[in-house]
Amino acid sequence: MRFRFDRARLAAAALLGLALVAPVAAQAAEVVLYSSNNVDAIKVVTELFGKKHPDIKISTVRAGTGALMQRMKAEAGNPLGDIVWSGGVATLGASKELFAPYKSPEAAAVPAAYRGPDDLWIGVNHHLMIIMVNEKALKGMPAPKTWADLSDPRWKGKVIVADPERSGTAYAALYGINEILGKDGLAKLAQNVTVTPSSSAVYEGVSKGEFPVGITLETAAYEYVAGGQKEIRIVYPTEGAVLLSEGMVIIKGAKHPAEAQKLYDFLASREAQEELFKAVYRRPIRQDIDVSRLSTLPAISAVKTIAIDESRAAAAQPAFFGLWKAALAAVK
Repeated sequence: MRFRFDRARLAAAALLGLALVAPVAAQAAEVVLYSSNNVDAIKVVTELFGKKHPDIKISTVRAGTGALMQRMKAEAGNPLGDIVWSGGVATLGASKELFAPYKSPEAAAVPAAYRGPDDLWIGVNHHLMIIMVNEKALKGMPAPKTWADLSDPRWKGKVIVADPERSGTAYAALYGINEILGKDGLAKLAQNVTVTPSSSAVYEGVSKGEFPVGITLETAAYEYVAGGQKEIRIVYPTEGAVLLSEGMVIIKGAKHPAEAQKLYDFLASREAQEELFKAVYRRPIRQDIDVSRLSTLPAISAVKTIAIDESRAAAAQPAFFGLWKAALAAVK
């Protein structure tokens, strides 16, 4: 009987031990990523980070930066996200009460202009709005060299741009062009363009030769150049390519702060930034990465850029949309 009693006690103890251990084993480390990036960029990050930190799972929520900011405001009392990657620097600055300070060891490689006050955010990449050209579709016409060139009547019907009310990057480009050319220059441009609802229709339309010229992101245009489409060329307007900068933050009150910091450090690292550039051509902000050594794109220092005041641009949206609609309505 003693032997049988001991066996029963051992079995019960073993079961109790499993009951205590099982919940701990089931709770794998997690970090919740809010991101406006496309699925390809997120896939690159998820795979690379997973190799370095196989014990941490990334759960992703994708939405536009504005929608993510609204979500965080609604969740302020009970944050469901841990880290945001990425959003326009001005957009981040307008919501700094939602962020937790964190000084990453990677921050030193980022120019001071792209580091938020009190270590609230860090810049990760630049976007350039450029002119995408299909040389074959030009049919002998000389390619435009400036934003002002696109206002010339000879380009009527030959330029495609996304609707600025539906595309944040199109809005940034047209807002920047308005800053450069003024109201009259914008009105002349409106006479020439075909407006499409989506950003993708711009670079797809130019790549197929449906339009010889498009106003779009350098990243989008370069995919075709890198893919071997020899007739596609990127023109950096002499007045300056419109420059947008994106950053990332850790959400205040995040439930997984340690994991969020690891992902933050990784996203800011040279390794991750180089791999992202190689895979999806995101131009890094880090000073120790020269994209001209990794591609046929010029270094950022070799490109004249026009950095727009994103907070002022955001405030100007209603007035700009009215101006743009009036310009389109006047098209003859």
